[in-house]
Amino acid sequence: MLTAQHTSPQRGNASFYHDRFQGRTMANGERYHKDSMTCAHLRYPLGTYLRVRNLTNGKEVVVRVTDRGPYTRKFVIDLSRAAARKLDIIQYGFRQVEITPFVPGRVPYKYEPSTEKPELDLGYTTDLAIGAPYWQDDSIYISKHRLSRTEIPHLDPDTLQAAVEQDTTLRHRAVKAHESHRAKRPTTD
Repeated sequence: MLTAQHTSPQRGNASFYHDRFQGRTMANGERYHKDSMTCAHLRYPLGTYLRVRNLTNGKEVVVRVTDRGPYTRKFVIDLSRAAARKLDIIQYGFRQVEITPFVPGRVPYKYEPSTEKPELDLGYTTDLAIGAPYWQDDSIYISKHRLSRTEIPHLDPDTLQAAVEQDTTLRHRAVKAHESHRAKRPTTD
């Protein structure tokens, strides 16, 4: 994501890669090729397109950030040999340039931070519209929670005790059935 710091033009000296770097791996994992339109920059994210303009003659190129560097205060960007050739930098070694981010297929605009906050429409829905969760259709859930909280206070103590005993009996039968099923299952070795 480009911030206000990244969208403002940057000026400084541009240098270019030496031929001995041909084929070396760059920070993004690609191999450097002197005829590609790439560059090295410290601040911009890898893969960002930059418009580089030579301030001496006004020539411009669009390059992609594929590497990190230069690690000196003297230079702000390292260009590939092809990009330096188009800007007429090779015969001088370095030149003063202006760097701005470039978004292909988009009309350039001046960055202005927005103070307006977007309005959110937060709606809600009732449980009736959604329906019961799928886990409540499970037979274990139904047998375990068959007495809802609203029904319990209306039951007299004898009925409540009978319901609890019946629930315990059902649970006991389910465990027995499960154990007998496991005992009948053939084992494979």
